[in-house]
Amino acid sequence: MTVHRPRCTAWLLACLTLTLLVSTTTPSSARPPASRFDALPRAAERLAQPVWLPHCQMRIVEWRTTAVLLDETTLTDQALAVIDETCRAAYERYGEFLDARKLPRLRALPDTLPALSLLPGNTLIDGTTSRALNDMPTRFGSVAPGCCFWGLYVDSLNHLFLRNDPLTRDGSGALVANPRFVRTLTHEISHVLSSRLGVWTVVGYDRQRDEDLAEAFVDFMGMHFPAESSAADLAFHRGRTMQRTVGLAI
Repeated sequence: MTVHRPRCTAWLLACLTLTLLVSTTTPSSARPPASRFDALPRAAERLAQPVWLPHCQMRIVEWRTTAVLLDETTLTDQALAVIDETCRAAYERYGEFLDARKLPRLRALPDTLPALSLLPGNTLIDGTTSRALNDMPTRFGSVAPGCCFWGLYVDSLNHLFLRNDPLTRDGSGALVANPRFVRTLTHEISHVLSSRLGVWTVVGYDRQRDEDLAEAFVDFMGMHFPAESSAADLAFHRGRTMQRTVGLAI
């Protein structure tokens, strides 16, 4: 296995942001995408009713679950609360963060914010299946150079694609906020706000600087652990499932 560091692509019209992970699987083989618009959800893949997140000021338009982690990856009020609270905390402090980094901005508030898709991301479960976050040959190949992602912001599409597990189990078996999801979303919010506040319009866009800034924001928000591999993520979820099973047996 090879561990890749987070990076983003240099498409002229799309700022692609991502958190990379380990993969030992091969994405599904199928017709390559014709354009970046193939990455967007089709009509049948969209939620019948988009879900508005008041603190995020975004709408979730697509959500796919993972069967083996159904409770952790299902659209519920608790999962929505984790997403919205992550936005609230990040938005509240991003201005302070930019000031600390002595970075200017064109606008005090972001202009149009992206729509959200929550998709399977773990490549050792279902993250490379059709319409998953790492479905490179059929849907995301035109906006991403290759596997693998936990989050992907495509500026030219005004769309944010995220992993689908806002929740995890704690040692007692209770569903709680997944710190790895919160880290991913916080990282991606940095990319979104830097773009939508006009930071890069003022100082000039540089993909590596944008990626470094997103990682610095994660650290600024008190998350001092690195992005995980698919194997580590699976062990994280399974470990808590095992703890829950043992606890129930006792």
